[in-house]
Amino acid sequence: MTTPKLFRKVEEREFFAHHMLLHAAELEISSADEIQIGRFNKCLAAMVMTALAVESLVNAVGSRIVADWPSFERLRPHEKIDVLVEQLQIQRDVKKEPWNTLAFLGGFRNDIAHAKPESIIKESVLPEVALEKTAFDTPRSKLEREITLGNARRVFLAVNELKGLLTDAMPVEARFGIYGDMSSGNTTAHES
Repeated sequence: MTTPKLFRKVEEREFFAHHMLLHAAELEISSADEIQIGRFNKCLAAMVMTALAVESLVNAVGSRIVADWPSFERLRPHEKIDVLVEQLQIQRDVKKEPWNTLAFLGGFRNDIAHAKPESIIKESVLPEVALEKTAFDTPRSKLEREITLGNARRVFLAVNELKGLLTDAMPVEARFGIYGDMSSGNTTAHES
């Protein structure tokens, strides 16, 4: 009986959570696009995952770009973006995309993380025929009104645009794995 030939396989990958979070958001947006049932919750999940991906993304870039990592790590996400924009010399007009939407997303992240009670009163004068259509409408808070499929798409696109801007501005040798989830490896014959 012959012994099977053995191989040594080595695989390497630096894990960056922004890929996982953006992929989860993308799946939720796709599902919300296809099915009305649960759309609000899918949009909520997508927006939260996208908001979390921002900090993960800037940490990934910062880990390769920022010399004083301990000081950088303590900053808030929008402050980290400011540092990276300055260090990478990225042109930014806060009134344009993706910066405008990233500011909205930062506010949303803070609002959802530190949500407070809100008293909501909605009063309407409706014709009788409209009563049945609105019988189970629940008045929504300011935060809930921000959770829409349009906003989920918008923040997802803005964070992907930020990922491209940051990656393009990085030195070539520092880019591996930031824009796309990548791995490398090799296989060699193993001698016993």
